[in-house]
Amino acid sequence: MAPLMLSNTSATDFEDFELVQRLTSLSFAYPEVSSDRRLSLSLTGTDLEAALNRLRSTGRHIFLLSTCLRLEIAWIDGPDSIEDVLTCLYGDESLSDLATVRHDDEAFIYLCRIAAGLCSPVIGEPEVLRQFRKAVSTTHESEKTAGPMGRVLEAVVSVGRSARHRMDDVPTGSLAILAARAAASFEQVAILGAGAMARATAENLADTDISVFARRSTRLAGHETRPWADALDALGKFPVVISTVPGSSRLFSNDAFFGVLSRRDEPLLLIDLGMPPGFDRPDPGHPVRYLGVDEVASSVHARPSVEIEEYVVNRAASTWRRLAASDRVGVVIAAMVGQAEAAVNEEVERFVKRLETAADPEPLLRQLAHTVARRVLHPSISYVGSAERGAEAVEIFAEAFGVDDG
Repeated sequence: MAPLMLSNTSATDFEDFELVQRLTSLSFAYPEVSSDRRLSLSLTGTDLEAALNRLRSTGRHIFLLSTCLRLEIAWIDGPDSIEDVLTCLYGDESLSDLATVRHDDEAFIYLCRIAAGLCSPVIGEPEVLRQFRKAVSTTHESEKTAGPMGRVLEAVVSVGRSARHRMDDVPTGSLAILAARAAASFEQVAILGAGAMARATAENLADTDISVFARRSTRLAGHETRPWADALDALGKFPVVISTVPGSSRLFSNDAFFGVLSRRDEPLLLIDLGMPPGFDRPDPGHPVRYLGVDEVASSVHARPSVEIEEYVVNRAASTWRRLAASDRVGVVIAAMVGQAEAAVNEEVERFVKRLETAADPEPLLRQLAHTVARRVLHPSISYVGSAERGAEAVEIFAEAFGVDDG
């Protein structure tokens, strides 16, 4: 994420520095809200763009995260704004009855827990932090480097990234891991799709005979894909089929799908990770055990360790206090800008006579710029370079200067 850029500024520009004093979030998440209901609330493509534009026209900037298991909405304001936001997004203010509502520090800590992977079925999964950052760029693109909401989102990502560095390596693909566990006892498994979820599923079934069916010919986790035209037959032959393809329309007609099921001699385990689902849920008369994303997620009851939970909550709480510290933030920023201005003024005064007589001013201008840069950065470099400051200081400065080590 890009750092906060300050250009053409002076200390007086921060006298009315806008602080993060209120934050509201709405959560429509598994298991409290069913997958069908979450799906009906998801906003994508032109619908998402139109909703964001409606909100921006009212002066609001919303963060919206939509994954297989959750829809999260957050914005800067207090509880009185909930009805307006929901009406603007969905035309239905009553949806607040369905959501879990959080405010201020509680909302901020919850967003940090999500970004750190503590709310995921597989604790600490790295995918959710990538999804979070992508959602920042999608729903908050023009404001992500400035303003109160931009600072909130940058801080959440910083806490999430710092937490990930403290965890042991976690396999990629939360739902894919769980789907692979459900299928691990079978000798043969068919996977539908060739995206990231399909790859993660295949990688977690390395000791199983896998066939991958995809719409394009490619190689996935060491397997050559088979033609999509044969995927329907796989539903009639394989003991397990894991579908990773979102079903904006059903992958196969119900007549074809249920026709294949009716000819099966053995039961089928059908794991549908698509969101929207790729299949209609079969009725009890068919020889199928169907697992959608919610059933897959419910197969585990993992909890984060006490240590990592305490770390995330404590760091999130202290970060929120800094974001909302009305008596210090503006003063500190104004002082920082004042120091930078003083360095510029003093060095320009020192170099100006040399520039007047220089045949080629470019080397002197470069020297001037480097000198000012070193003066401005010296306190920060000295601070972060001190061994006693610890890893937390390094993470804070990495975020502040846009250093992303992956």
